[in-house]
Amino acid sequence: MSPGPAADELDPRALTLLACELESDELARSIAQTYLRMLDARLTRAASALERRDEVAAMDVLLSLRVSSATVGLVRLESAVRCVIDAVRRGEPELARERGASLVGLAAVARHALRAHLELTHLELTHPELTHPEPAPFEPAPFHHVV
Repeated sequence: MSPGPAADELDPRALTLLACELESDELARSIAQTYLRMLDARLTRAASALERRDEVAAMDVLLSLRVSSATVGLVRLESAVRCVIDAVRRGEPELARERGASLVGLAAVARHALRAHLELTHLELTHPELTHPEPAPFEPAPFHHVV
């Protein structure tokens, strides 16, 4: 039996938390599968925008890719996308393009990690470590009248 995805690639708790928040294992899996289907197109759009030095278009796709990567737990790819975003924000188009080009290789590894995770696990909606405790009842602070 092969080991699961490397911890530096994927945080498996992310999809479990998503399933809990959505109250649907199937919906969380569907989001992850949609992410996988859209990944290549997002990378192509990002590379094209970076090549054209179109900061607005690049940021649009990069921010979306960063958030969605974090949502499905792809921590290494999300971190790499943040680095590209930082280069764009600093006005370093060559560095942004170089870092953007490296996303393709990282995405291949990330894609494999996410697919393996989806195949090897069954998300559970009730994990004790992820359930949120009931909030404490509101108790107003005592009122002290100062004269």
